[in-house]
Amino acid sequence: MINKKFIYDDLLLNLNEKLNSIEFLIISAIESRDSESKSSAGDKNETSRAKIQLEIDNYSKQKLNIIEKLKVLEAIDINKKNNKVENGALVETNVGFFFIAIGLGRWTVNNKQIFVISVASPIGKLMKDKVATSSFRFRNLNYRITKIT
Repeated sequence: MINKKFIYDDLLLNLNEKLNSIEFLIISAIESRDSESKSSAGDKNETSRAKIQLEIDNYSKQKLNIIEKLKVLEAIDINKKNNKVENGALVETNVGFFFIAIGLGRWTVNNKQIFVISVASPIGKLMKDKVATSSFRFRNLNYRITKIT
């Protein structure tokens, strides 16, 4: 059985692990960049520092993205019983399960495939505010919502 709380906790754990990894990579890149400045001077050194700075900038963007996703997740009341498709809802359809929160796509929890999507995604927009027994069509597939928790 797919449990909304378990999915939520798994997402939080995974995103926090990614955040810790990105922070470690940023620290390592900063240390590498700073040690480059202490080595021999010249164009080669400046090119290397510039490449490392690009890495730091890229990691920083990834960090901000993860922080935004965590904020959205943390704003969800996981104990709320959802009666319609909205943030925090676990939606069971004839095609599969959807957890409405953040855009991550296909996610595996307890060997079960679910889709973690945002209400702003194309399919999320079609599902938004629908209730159990509602139907919609997406990418040539007919979806029927069977249960919302």
